[in-house]
Formats: sequence, structure tokens, C-alpha cells
Amino acid sequence: MADRIHLGRGEISAIIPHGEPFLFLDSAVMCDGEASGTYRITGDECFMAGHFPGRPIFPAAILVEALGQLAIAYMLESPKEGSIDPESIYFIKSEDVKCSRKCLPGDVLELKVTQLRVREPLMVFSGDISVSGELAMKVSSFTLSFAIQAGPLV
Repeated sequence: MADRIHLGRGEISAIIPHGEPFLFLDSAVMCDGEASGTYRITGDECFMAGHFPGRPIFPAAILVEALGQLAIAYMLESPKEGSIDPESIYFIKSEDVKCSRKCLPGDVLELKVTQLRVREPLMVFSGDISVSGELAMKVSSFTLSFAIQAGPLV
């Protein structure tokens, strides 16, 4: 993929199988084996009132989810031999997740994923999230499963 593909929130929600209130990407850019994206934590997310009352912190598990959503957007927008079925993509595992900063309402998450390898039916990525250039989370690898859509029978 020599050209960069830029997607806004509406385009992202049209291609990935996630929707409100569980969409954690505002923008995405895909290019040559990697993708970057952003998400602004509003503090109005449905889970923030309970995590934690009076001192909301964006959950680490949702940070990993945001990286997964960026990887899914990459998978569905990258040119390949066959088209990936969006309904077939599932999070399989993550390894070596390290958090180094709290993410709070008002923070803009700067997400990046890099494709490490693909062997159908699995695609493996690494990822990180920064806020204002400060590393917040690093995931050494996470794996998504997928299936290629069946074409029309001739």
C-alpha cells in the first residue's frame, strides 16, 4: 500500500464491526504495514462514571481494545488477495502489555499499530499509545483471527 489512506470517524464506523458506544477511534491513517489513529477521551464514555467515581481513568483494557479497532480498520482497508469478512474478526490474545501513564478525560490518544506477520487465519500486530508524545501503553503483540469472504460461485 504505497498511498496513505485517511479515515474519519464516520468512515471508520462504516467499515469496522464496532459502533457507539463502543467505538474508540476518531481518525485513522493506514500506510505500508502500519496504521496510526487518534481518540479523544471525552469523560462521557458509559463506563467512566464507575472507573473510578470522582476520579475517572480510561481503563487499560479499553486502551487495548482501541489498538485492536485500529488494527481491524487496517485489515479491512489494506489491499490483499481476498476481502476479509468483517464479521469474522476476533481478538485472540495480547502479550506483554505495559501501562506507563494514566489516560484521563481530555487526553487525545495517539495510537499506532504495526503488522508483524500474517498467516491466515491470524494477523499479529504490535502497538503503542501515547498522549502528547508521552508513552501511555505498549503491547508487544496482539493477535486477531479472520476469514476471507467467500466469492460468488461461478
